[in-house]
This record gives sequence, C-alpha cells and structure tokens, in this order.
Amino acid sequence: MNKTHLDQIPALTGLRFLAAFSVVIAHGTAVLMHGHERPGNVAYWCTQASDFGMALFFVLSGFVIHYNYASQVTEGRLGGIAAYLWARFARLYPLFLLTLLGYVLVSRKHFEFWSGHPDEFRNVLQALPYFLFSVQSWFYVPVGDTTLIYAIGGGTSLTWSISTEWFFYLLYPLVAWLILRSRAPWLTTVAVLAWCVFWIAISTSVYDRGPAINAWAVERYGPIAGTLQPQGDFATQDSFVFWLSLFSPYLRLGEFILGSLIAQLYVQLRIWNPGGLENAIGTGLFLAAAASIFAISYLEYGPDVGMNVFRKMYMNFAVAPSVALLVFGTARYHNVYSRLLTSRPFLVLGDASYSIYLVHYTVLMIATKLIGSAVHTELFNALAFILSTVAILLISILLYRCYEAPARTWLRQLWRDHPRP
Repeated sequence: MNKTHLDQIPALTGLRFLAAFSVVIAHGTAVLMHGHERPGNVAYWCTQASDFGMALFFVLSGFVIHYNYASQVTEGRLGGIAAYLWARFARLYPLFLLTLLGYVLVSRKHFEFWSGHPDEFRNVLQALPYFLFSVQSWFYVPVGDTTLIYAIGGGTSLTWSISTEWFFYLLYPLVAWLILRSRAPWLTTVAVLAWCVFWIAISTSVYDRGPAINAWAVERYGPIAGTLQPQGDFATQDSFVFWLSLFSPYLRLGEFILGSLIAQLYVQLRIWNPGGLENAIGTGLFLAAAASIFAISYLEYGPDVGMNVFRKMYMNFAVAPSVALLVFGTARYHNVYSRLLTSRPFLVLGDASYSIYLVHYTVLMIATKLIGSAVHTELFNALAFILSTVAILLISILLYRCYEAPARTWLRQLWRDHPRP
C-alpha cells in the first residue's frame, strides 16, 4: 500500500448516503406505514431495504478503513495505531454520546424513575457501561425482560452497528497486516473469491444449526435466548441466534473484511487507468451487481420462495458480494452513476449520513406521536413518511454542520496539538 496520501473517492460519500437512506426507508415504512404492508406490495419490500443498507455500510467501512489507514497501522508502529483509533473516536463518539444522552434523558424508563418506579431504570444503568464503551453488540446479556441491545430503549438499539464497527477497528491492524501480504491483483482476486465462499459456509452453517445453538443458549441465559416467532422460521430480536447472526461483530466481520480486500484490489489496480473497454465492462458489472441485489432480496424475502442459501444468510452476508462489486465499480469506473453519486446533493447528504442514521428513529417516533394511533389512509401515511424523511435529512445536515463536523475537527486538532511518541 502506497505510503503517500491517497486521492479521495467522492463517489463513496454518495454511497454512504444510500446506505443510511436505505435504513431510513425500511424503518420509516415499518413505523409510518404499519398496517399497510402486505406480502409482496411496495411497503413490504421497502421494509427489507435495511439489510442492503447495513451490508453496504459494513463493506464500505472495510473499504474506506483499508484505503485510508493500511499504511498508518502497519508502518506507523503503536503511534500510528493510536492515531488511527483516535481518528475513529473523533469520527463516531461526539454524535454517539449526544444521541445516547438524549435517548436516556427522554426515555420512558427515566421518567418512571422520577415518578417512583425505578425498577426499569436500573436496567438502563446496568446496560449503560456497555453502551458508553461501545461493546453492547459484543456480548449477549439478558437485561430484565429484554436483552442488552434493547435495554435502554428508544433509538439506542441502532447503535449496535457502531459497537460492531469498534470491534472491527480494534481488529483491523491485524487484518491489514494479513491483507497486505497479497501483493498481486490476481492473488487478491483469489482471496476475495475464497473469502466469499468461506463466509457463505460460515453463515449458512450457523443458520442450519440455529435450533441447537439456541438450545445451548437457553441453558446458559434462560428462556429469552430461545424465543421464536409464531411461524417458527426466523428467530426474534431477543434470541441468541438473532443476536449472533445480525448484531454481533462475529458474523458481520465477513462484510468488513470483504470490503478491505476489495480496497486492496482497487489500490493495486490504480496504476492502470481503465480504458474505454474496461470502463464499459466495469459499468456493466456495476449494473449487474445492482440488479443482483434486487434478485437476491427477492430470494431472501419473496413470500412464495422456499428455503435457499440466500434466505439462510438474510441477517448478514446475503448481498455482501454484490455490494462489494458495487463499491469497487463505484470507486474505479467513471459513468453516469458515479457522476450522480458525486453530485452536490449526494455529497452533502453523504457527509450527513451518520447523523441521518442516528437521528432518523427519533424523528419517526415524533411523527407517530403527532399523527396519533388512529387508522389512516395509505395516502395519509405515505405523506407523513415523505414529510418525516425531509425533516430527517434537513435536521441531519444541520446537525452535521453545527455539531458533528466541528466536534470531529476539534478532537483531531487536539491530537495534532499534543502529538504522541
């Protein structure tokens, strides 16, 4: 990996917005269009968009981290690793702490504490240290009548992905050292393919052994670890297998490392500018990857589709290879799609994507309070969803510019002003 500062890839900022927006679409539909979803209709499919969004988030994270920090963490000794971790802290923690504080203060459990019912707030206090250190997704811990991810309530459950990211960040120096052993594009390509095969085997094996894993977890953690949905197909949010497959870093690691491998291949190929033919082929692969995401999503969630390998991986790796092709094609090839992703609106919203992710649930909850619990028409709920989405985007842009970006700049400057050995 080149020691020199690598050029920025603006189109990836646009992809960050797509990742966050996919989660907004899924959660917004589930919250504001509830009751209007029917198997196979538009609302039903919109609620599945978060799986693509999270896969894109983790693959893109692996790509960006490896692209920007591989040399620093492998050649900068402990000082380089420390600077890298501080940069990630400056990127994530200011907004994370602000939203965590807000959720705790306005939570129902907090108000019940002051009204003489402290029991549930004790669960919040039990969970809070895990959240403050961003390790809440690393452990399966029953807390009261729920599990650690949901113990505080509100939108704090969304921070599981930040916790999972921190696991990746701490592991990354070793990952980088291993990936940098691949010094030729053909070898990196083989590594990408081998990794996909390996992780598909891991993910499907966990699914196939789900009942046995849950049975073990019930003995260790109690009945909550084996909770199943009425249809007995996929585990619910509190079950051990659901945590292991969706929230924990141990099965999401496949996406992050795949993104890092793709970044390694991208850097190795940068010395050759893509010609017209390669650019045309690359654009075709980009479109094929995008189309495959829709096809795989149908195989995962189609109401008339039986069990298949993609359905077994619906909680983690199902669309990851397609997403990796999408990220690689966006970074390397120039076409109408990359130009769209580098347009001003996409760049502005991509910069604010972290804010979009962390604040969108709060806005959706406020919207549900405003429209009430009465049954509304599909058109009314759709309009509420659109207006809520606009509010989410505007608030997030403002929050990014007035708090998130200044806080990050200040923390990074603090490191530069007090250099470590």
